[in-house]
Amino acid sequence: MQFMKAKGFYSFDSSDLLSQIEQYFMDKRYGPGYIPKNIKKEKNIISGIVPHANYEYFLPVSIKLYKELYENFDFDTIIIVGPNHYNIGQKINLIIDDWYTPFGIIRTDVEFARKILNNYDSYENPILSRYEYSIEVQLPILRYLFKDKVKIVPIIVKEVELEMIKDFVKLLKELSRELNRKIILISTGNLYHHGEFYGNIIYKENISKNVKKESEKIIEYILNLDSEKLYKLEIDSKIFCGKYPFLFFIEYTKLYKGKIELINHILSSEINEDEKNVVDYASLLSYKPLKK
Repeated sequence: MQFMKAKGFYSFDSSDLLSQIEQYFMDKRYGPGYIPKNIKKEKNIISGIVPHANYEYFLPVSIKLYKELYENFDFDTIIIVGPNHYNIGQKINLIIDDWYTPFGIIRTDVEFARKILNNYDSYENPILSRYEYSIEVQLPILRYLFKDKVKIVPIIVKEVELEMIKDFVKLLKELSRELNRKIILISTGNLYHHGEFYGNIIYKENISKNVKKESEKIIEYILNLDSEKLYKLEIDSKIFCGKYPFLFFIEYTKLYKGKIELINHILSSEINEDEKNVVDYASLLSYKPLKK
């Protein structure tokens, strides 16, 4: 069992966390202005991109995307792909365990995860959960929305060749059919980082504007499903940690010929008004519109 470790990213108190999540759902600037209660089923969700950050930043960027997941709920298992910030382990690492959240336990789809291990050059690496927070940050809101109706397959990746990613997402599609699972893929990563904390000080003025420009190049590659250009982008992972998870998003979306929508694009400085250290965040969704 994986215990809650991402202290400081979200409240471990269920009442406080519930209040914070619902506050952002009700917010009309960042959220939809209501708490989702009904499944509308207007889209077949394929994949999503969300950041990993303190909930002060995570929720404003991600809340509308998670609303879309709830209102178009029609899946059994969520494959969550996160970056390997500490460069530990192999290129593709699975954490096959259940996880505590403030709202209860979220289960891992052990059968699906074991099938991946048996059919692909990947590794089970529970040690990574001690250090990595990108996947854990997603779990409280997933548990809040879906209770015990979905399971997850947590995957941590680093420096994966593009051809490996293409093969891997094909395997996910094959296994979903073999195991009769409806799956979606969530990639978590942040965009451009700037400031002393990240060892990246390029701009002295108009910092937020320039950081956003840097990130817009990345978003353009994603919207155009241009995995080749994104893969060739040479930026240190401390400055842009989302490269490899985003490539999984692109290639998985391609398999289903999905439409991509940019849901939110927000700088940390837009929330905290601090330009000393700035991180850019975005949420994107890929889906197939349902025919009416």
